[in-house]
Amino acid sequence: MKKTTFFILLLAVLVSCNKQLDKMPYGVVSTENFYKTAQDAEMAVTAAYKSFQLLDGQNTWNTQAGYTPMGDITGPDVQAHPDLVVYYQIQQSIISPSSDQMLMLYQRCYKALLLANVAIERIPAIDMDETLKARYMGELYFVRGFWLFRLGYMFGTAPLVTEPLDISELNVPNSVREAEFDHSKKVNNYKITKSDLFDQAEADFKLALQSPIADRNTGDLMGRADKGAVKAYLTKIYLYEHRWNDAKPLLEDIMSYGYALLPDYNDVFNGSHDNSSEGVFEVQYTALNQKGTDNFGTVLNAPNGEGYVAGGGWGWTRPTPDLENEYEAGDARLMASIFRKNQDDFFGQLFMDKVNGTGLGIRKWCIGNPPNNNGTTVDQVSWNNSSNYTLVRYAEVLLWYAEVMNELGDQATAAVYVNKVRARTGTTTDPNTINKSVIKALPPISSSLSYEDMFWAIVHERRVEFAFEGKFGWDLRRWGIASQYLTDPKRWQNQVTPGYFKYKEGKDEVFPLPQIEIDRSSGTLKQNTGY
Repeated sequence: MKKTTFFILLLAVLVSCNKQLDKMPYGVVSTENFYKTAQDAEMAVTAAYKSFQLLDGQNTWNTQAGYTPMGDITGPDVQAHPDLVVYYQIQQSIISPSSDQMLMLYQRCYKALLLANVAIERIPAIDMDETLKARYMGELYFVRGFWLFRLGYMFGTAPLVTEPLDISELNVPNSVREAEFDHSKKVNNYKITKSDLFDQAEADFKLALQSPIADRNTGDLMGRADKGAVKAYLTKIYLYEHRWNDAKPLLEDIMSYGYALLPDYNDVFNGSHDNSSEGVFEVQYTALNQKGTDNFGTVLNAPNGEGYVAGGGWGWTRPTPDLENEYEAGDARLMASIFRKNQDDFFGQLFMDKVNGTGLGIRKWCIGNPPNNNGTTVDQVSWNNSSNYTLVRYAEVLLWYAEVMNELGDQATAAVYVNKVRARTGTTTDPNTINKSVIKALPPISSSLSYEDMFWAIVHERRVEFAFEGKFGWDLRRWGIASQYLTDPKRWQNQVTPGYFKYKEGKDEVFPLPQIEIDRSSGTLKQNTGY
């Protein structure tokens, strides 16, 4: 590997998961004088976790800039703000390989892989406590597996890199395994597919499980990879690959680790229950500085024109009436997730849809006055906040288990786990929900449903449970029903913009590879079909 210089912006922000993310970076180090001590190892692992905070954000605007809109706009739950051309293009199936957003998504994966791969290569030689070293290595394998998995489901085919290569050195083709690639001859003898990326991610997750990470972290280790998080992501791979019998014991293990649903759905998102019993893997944030460690999700997603956010919300995406219609009468999740025109308020201010959008606004990420968000007021939320972003919630584990059991032919057990999620939706303590009187307990689904009916019950439950969490669009692709769901004229005939969503099978399952990367490779990288 070429000598790679790392700025401490990436390497020195020591993450302990009690929110000590406000230590400021200084200085420059290189791989020649770093990776000498246990502290260096800790800093390197911290840098790898930093990639979760930044993800696909622009400058310091991070998590929801990448996790939520980039997942939500691939599905039917939101329409893009008119100013966000790239989001509109994705929903219209006309996204260009030259899009800056595609480049940002792609490069972020490889920047994160670089951090993990350098640390995986260098930490084994450090003279330090061997148990701690082994734990660090397990965490790094998890991080690498996460980004390889992300490349797989978002881009389908991409260079499979397990060595410390900077993005500028990344002339490895997506038609050759990196380990088999002759850089001098550029032979093409092995087609990289989504399965190959998933295979390496699976191998990394299994290496992580062999390390001395805990079943479930507590205290200062909260936010780091533990077996619950690793098994959750390994389960994701198995779900994509329909390996139901492999997923089942992993989910049963996770359910034995002591996770539990919070009693009030709204508490998951109000900023006061970070690292709760429901969080299987959370990205840690603090609002103590604005250097990429704070969460800008509120300002990006809050409705614009309403004055709910200091400086105004930006309303990058807007809920569709079809999503509103998906909720059952009395479902508390509706009022915790969506503002409805002239029906819902925030700190006493009625939502009016002043920009004439869809008549709806995103409620879920409006976080009011958390105690450590300096500068907030009682009736506004801060630009930046310290709320964690939960990548995997225990509710998802329960619904995954229901899905697995349905696929294995046990609809009765599937119903039990769907109903565990539905059972908590009858109440809310949210002081900003003015329609509490209409909230009611939802009826359990029947244990005698057919396979087909149970499948659609799970589709429904995942949609309303995880609205605006960046999941449902990818779910539709994983299930193979994206075209059916997005282009059904009956579904959209009464919508604000009938026929708004477009989807081309064989193309829109994945994003295009960035054209600039294909050009830089002199054609070594091959574009995805249809772009």
